[in-house]
Formats: sequence, structure tokens, C-alpha cells
Amino acid sequence: MTTSRPRPPSANAQAARPAIDAIRFQAGLLDLLRNGAGADELRQLQEYGDATARDPDQKALLAESIQAAFSIQKQQTIQLQREKGLLAVLETAQDLTAIRDLELVLQAIVRRARQIFASDIGYLTNYDRVRNDFYIRATDGATSDRFRNVRVPPEHGICGHVLKHKTPYHCTNYMQDQGFTHDGGIDLAITEEGVCSLLGAPLMVGNHCIGILCVCDRQPRSHEPWEISMLATLAAQAAIAIENARLFQETQVALQRASEANALLHQQAAEIADAAEAHEQMTKLAARGGTVTNILQMVASLLDGEIALLNEAEQLTHHAPAPQAALAPQLADLIQATAVQDLVHRAVAQSRASGQSQTVAPAPGLIIKIAAITGADRLLGAMLMLSPGAISDTQVRTFERGALVAGLALLSEERSKHALSSRSMATIRSLVTWQQEPLSVLQALTEPLGLDLNAPLRMMALRVEGNHLEYALHSMRPRLPGPVLMETLDGLIVAIYAAHHADETEAAVQAKLMQNPRLSVVGVYSGTLGRIDMLPQCFRSLKRCIDVLRALKRSNELVSESLFSMYALLFEQRGGKDLSSFIQASVGELIAHDQRRNTNLCETLLAYLDEAHSFKPAARALGIHINTLRQRLETIDQLLGDWRNGSKALEIHVALRMHKLDSSLSKAIE
Repeated sequence: MTTSRPRPPSANAQAARPAIDAIRFQAGLLDLLRNGAGADELRQLQEYGDATARDPDQKALLAESIQAAFSIQKQQTIQLQREKGLLAVLETAQDLTAIRDLELVLQAIVRRARQIFASDIGYLTNYDRVRNDFYIRATDGATSDRFRNVRVPPEHGICGHVLKHKTPYHCTNYMQDQGFTHDGGIDLAITEEGVCSLLGAPLMVGNHCIGILCVCDRQPRSHEPWEISMLATLAAQAAIAIENARLFQETQVALQRASEANALLHQQAAEIADAAEAHEQMTKLAARGGTVTNILQMVASLLDGEIALLNEAEQLTHHAPAPQAALAPQLADLIQATAVQDLVHRAVAQSRASGQSQTVAPAPGLIIKIAAITGADRLLGAMLMLSPGAISDTQVRTFERGALVAGLALLSEERSKHALSSRSMATIRSLVTWQQEPLSVLQALTEPLGLDLNAPLRMMALRVEGNHLEYALHSMRPRLPGPVLMETLDGLIVAIYAAHHADETEAAVQAKLMQNPRLSVVGVYSGTLGRIDMLPQCFRSLKRCIDVLRALKRSNELVSESLFSMYALLFEQRGGKDLSSFIQASVGELIAHDQRRNTNLCETLLAYLDEAHSFKPAARALGIHINTLRQRLETIDQLLGDWRNGSKALEIHVALRMHKLDSSLSKAIE
């Protein structure tokens, strides 16, 4: 059996095979392009074609086909990126309508920008007009804290260039780019993050740049025009988001303010109606002749607060508790503290000067509203209200109106008191005048005032420096223990009181006036007076004693007349300089020696004179040996010379008495 062999291809068949291979190669290229093959797959096909093609014409044809495929693949890639970019723009637009949180919108824009350009880092900066620099508001892909927290001045870096020119800017190598001004801090942050290339687009609102949207890579990279355009579009959307958020916030603020203003108008209308009703109630009460207590109770009820009234001496005279549960501590307790009294005193003075109420804070969470009450040109007192917090303007006006109505009631009460005070003043003047009325007449004057002229009496005179005479008088009256005639006379406060109330009366004056840091007072009280005809002489003696106290520059002292009566008579019509000159001229050498040598010659000589020049009693009084006394007297003879004659010894004796009295008062004060 004969085996048949294949016949060799004909010449036409051999010519057709390269054409068929080229067609298959191009079909493979089209199939790869249709399936979205990448550049690597096209290169593999190119290498296969180069290896299998033998004909030069065929190789040239395959090379042209490969180049065309690469161009088509590049266009496909660009088109795909553009589609992704458009999709990102669409998604961002949806975010602008769906997401109310601005920070989430900006973060989404930065993240999409980074994904579109396949960049390592994306971030968005915002321009701070207060600090005049840029700060990173949203970032994606950054790892360095220094980079995330960097602040960029407006004239440095890419941010400064974009802010100035308001156009996008791209650099392939940030550190080597000289198209903008570098900054050491910014370059350090860029280096730490590893950024190499950077593309930034401005966030424009009108003609103002409010920020920059940037994408960065950690290797050199160029960007196509469409990429720059796409980033600028995303930047524009970010600018819209920021501006919309700002406008939305302003709208919310405006709506909130309008709502608050509307609520305030309603509140003020209600308060005005309440104030009008309160004014009408207080006016009716005043017209019916209501007392100060009635008015304070009404004000406390209207304002739901604790109310107190002080007199012109700033002493508590009336009090009305709050209708509700009382605050702790209460107003009456608070104003007992010296620090609170000082605050109230200053506030009363300010209220009197301004004509408006004042506020003080005696303790955390508490305020006291204070309104001075005046009549003509003088102070009648002050109204106080304790509140746990600030009160409204309408409540303040109601409080001030209440103080005005209370002032009217005080004036009415004062007229009655003034009549009584005038009677009391006339009675005191009748008692201390040399030409006294008969006892029966004087008794008829004092009996309504509660003072019995048949009982033993005492008298006191007080000198108050400055313009505080009325203040001191009114502050003392509520503290007097029993029936006391106390009024102003000849520039002094004069008091006549029963001898059996002497200790209580003098203690009250000592506690209330002499210990008041705002007053400078000196006072003298008499011994017990058995007859009323002794009052005129006693009054003049008290006045002379006060003159001596003032001459000695004493202050805030209450002393007995017996200590000063003799010296007051001797130095009547003499001033402080005259007393000092007399003492210095008489015993100045002894005083200087005692101060210089720390001796006791003045007391030694006084004891010797008091004991009628007798050595033994004087030494016994001094508690020293008689020889020591003789030695001291020899020293005194050397200092004073011939001092033992009658007139000279008397002058020295009086001078030593005055010196000791002055020293004793000084030690008592200290």
C-alpha cells in the first residue's frame, strides 16, 4: 500500500499566510482593547509579534498597529479617569444637598480627590482671616502630625502663590521649585511627610480665595490639564460647601436672634404690664396713708424678694421677708458684717449721686440691690433687696419706684418725729441755760419724754468731727438703753439721762460711736448730779473738757469729767500748742531725759509733789528705797535748777499732771 505525502503549499497559499497572521494579531489587539487591557498586556503582545514576524513589511504593520493600540488604550484610560472625576463631582454635589455636617463634606471631597488622582495625600486648607494664615482643615493619607498642624503664612508656599494669583499651581518637586517663597517650618513639615510633587487649586468665593485643595505624591509626578481642571472643579464645590455653611450659620444666627428678640418683646410687654400694676398698687397704698412697713411688704410681695430699710445712719429699721422660702443667709444677717456694711455704704453714696439703684455682691450667688432714699437735699435712708441673681430692668424700676414711695412715707413719719425732736431739743436747751424755768415747768416738758428730773441725773457731751453729726446722732438713738434726752446743741451731741442707766448708756456710746472706724469722736460724761440747777455749770464744764481733749489731739475716747475739769478751767480758751508749750517749758528737760536715758524722773517728781514733799510716802508710792528717791531728786535738781519755790513748784506740778494725763490716754488707746 502506498502512503500519500502532503503536497507543498502553492505559491498563493504561502503569500496568504502572513496576511492571515497580521489579521489575527490585529484582532487580538482589538480584543485586548475591548476588554480594557492595560499597557503591560499590550507590551506582551508587541513582544510576541516581534518574535513571530519575519517579513519587514509585516513587522512595520504590526508596529503601527501596536502604536495605535497604545494611543487608544491611553485615551481609554483618560476617558475612564474623566468619568471617575465626573462621578466624584456628581457624588460631591449629592453630598452638598444630603450632608449637613460641613466637616464631613470637606473630608469626602479630599478623599475623592485623592482617589481620582491616585495620589498619596490629599488635603484642604482654609484661610484664617483673624490670624492671616492658612491651616489644614481636612486631610486624607497624611501620617505626620507636624504636616497636619502646620500653619502657612499668606506669602509663603504654594498656598501663598495660589492666594496671590488665584489660579491652580503644580510642582513636580516641591523642595526644588523656586516659583514661590519657601518657609523653614513648611519645608520641614513637607520633608517629614515625604511630599515631592503637589497640585493645588484655589477655593474661590467671588474674587476672594478662602482656601486651597491639594493632592500630593511622594514621588515626582506631572499632571495633565484635565486633571488640573478636575481638581479646580472639586475646589469650587468645596468653596460652595464652605460658603453655604457660612450662610446657613448666619441664617440660623439671624433666626435665633429674631426669635430671642420676639421672646424678649413679649417678656418686656408682660413686665411693663406688671410694673404698671405694681405702680398703681403702691400709689393707692400711699394715698391711703400706708406705713413704711406696709410699703416694704408690698414691694417684697411684688418682687418676691427680701426687703430691708436703713435709716440715714445706715442702721436697719424695717424688714420685710420674702414671700417664698428665705435665702440663706438672710439680709438682716448679711448687713451685720463689716465688709458688707462698707459695700452698702459706698453703694448708697453712688446711688444718691446718680439717682439710680446700685448692685453689690456680698457673697457668691447673692446680690443686694440698693436704692438711696432722699428728701430735698439730704439722705433719708436706703432700701435694700436681697436676690439670688440679677433682676430685670422692669423689676429694677419697680424696686426704685418702691423706694420713692417709701421715701414719701418716711417724710411723713419724719414730720411727726421732728416735732418730738424739736420739743426734746428745746427741753435740753431749757435745762442747760443759766436762767432755768421752775422745776414744775421743766418736769412738764420732760415727763412726756420719759425722764424724771427728781431722780439723780448725768450729762454727756460728744464732739463729732466732720459733717457726721446727724449720722452719729441717728445711729445712737436706737441703741439707747432707757429714757434719754439726746439732741444736737452748740455743735455737740448732748445727752441727759438717769444716773441708774449711766453704765448702759456710756457703754452703748463707747460701742457704737467710739469704735466706729468712719467717725472721729471725743466725749466727756459727768458725775451724778443731784439737782437740775447743776446742769448749766456741768454743761460748760463738759464743753471745756472737750476743748482740752481736742487740744491734746485725742480721738475716739469717752472719758470722765473728773479727769479734766481742773485743767479745762485752767486752759480754757487755750489751744493744743499752748498746752504743749506749757508742758515743754515746765518739765521739758525731765521728759527729754526720760526718753533719752529710759529713766522715770517725771513720775518720781510727780509722786514727790503729790505726797507734799515727803520722802517716805513718795518712796513707798514709787516702790523704791528712800536713798534711790534722794538720788533721783538730786538729778532733778541738776536738770530743773531752783524748782522748789511755791509758784515754780505749782507750775511743775500742773505740767506733770497734764503730761501724765496725756500719756495715760495714749496708752489706753494703744
